[in-house]
Amino acid sequence: MDEGWVSNLEVDCNESGRFVAVLVLTPPPELGSPIRVPIEGEYDRPELAEDAALDALAAMTRGD
Repeated sequence: MDEGWVSNLEVDCNESGRFVAVLVLTPPPELGSPIRVPIEGEYDRPELAEDAALDALAAMTRGD
């Protein structure tokens, strides 16, 4: 990913009222709209969804 891309982590509430973390990758405007990738898992509180997603992303960088 070059410096024209932006990444962010958001938390959405699904139909069941549980929370899911979403990785949002935003390319430069000329390449199109943001790409939203849900992170596996549903949680009772938004903080838990965000913490689990950060753990999963950290594990990916370590190669786990």
